[in-house]
Amino acid sequence: MNPSALPLPPEVSIVVLCAEWCTQCRAFREVAAGLPAEALLWVDIEDEGLDADELGITAFPSVAICRPAGVLRYLGPVRADREGFLAAVAQLHRLPPRAIPEPLRAVLTDAR
Repeated sequence: MNPSALPLPPEVSIVVLCAEWCTQCRAFREVAAGLPAEALLWVDIEDEGLDADELGITAFPSVAICRPAGVLRYLGPVRADREGFLAAVAQLHRLPPRAIPEPLRAVLTDAR
């Protein structure tokens, strides 16, 4: 699947929750290459002082899809597998919406 063919509305942000020390996170940068740069936001939770447990992060990298209305859809932990990631993003409509945790909302607001 070609990343440019993904049906991403312009207001959607793909948020990669990562940690600098994580080798999977670094490998995931290659997977995300080709996605619209304006839609992609890398959040190092340690740099931002966020708590993984509070955000529901069980492994790195974790990917969240956010909309301005405050709807969050977690893809959860992802592997550095381009086709698997792109297929998951293309199926976003099947994931249940969740409220964005307040600490992450503040980071997203500052980033926009």
